[in-house]
Amino acid sequence: MIEIKNARNQQFYDYWQNLERKGESIIPLKSSFVPEDIGHLLSNMIVYELISKDNIKIRLQGTAINERFGQDMTGGNYLDYVEAERRPVASSAFWLMAQQPCGVIATLEHALSSGRKITVESIGFPFENDRGDNPIIIYQSNEIEDYNPIDHKNDGLLKLIFVVDRQIIDIGNGAPSFVD
Repeated sequence: MIEIKNARNQQFYDYWQNLERKGESIIPLKSSFVPEDIGHLLSNMIVYELISKDNIKIRLQGTAINERFGQDMTGGNYLDYVEAERRPVASSAFWLMAQQPCGVIATLEHALSSGRKITVESIGFPFENDRGDNPIIIYQSNEIEDYNPIDHKNDGLLKLIFVVDRQIIDIGNGAPSFVD
């Protein structure tokens, strides 16, 4: 049983669960996602397109996330914002969601452009791309106000995103194992 700490993330989970599926598919088509249905969640949403193992394109980034990082990363490669040694693991987590369809819920520490650190809970799910090519992953990401972050080794490197915890969500195809 997954535990979702943020109410907005729970709303996104409930919305995704109720999207129409095509035939026997366990994941919805991207076209079944109607932004107007959850307009109050859009500012904390990120849409990714999995181009290759080395390129996870940020197709759309909500305004609240832009404010967190002090920039709009739309159009960029998500992996450019991940430390070089963690890029293969980060890429694998995204591709796992598409190849053995599953969801992910993660607790992350973000280093903001202001220098402040916050802890967020992000929950993401795969969508079938209506064009039939690159998989789509949509995440909802919200701050956890009462979370006590885990102290981690500070090696002096800037960490825009540090994964504290990641759990795989079984969406009907089993929960694959994943080691962070």
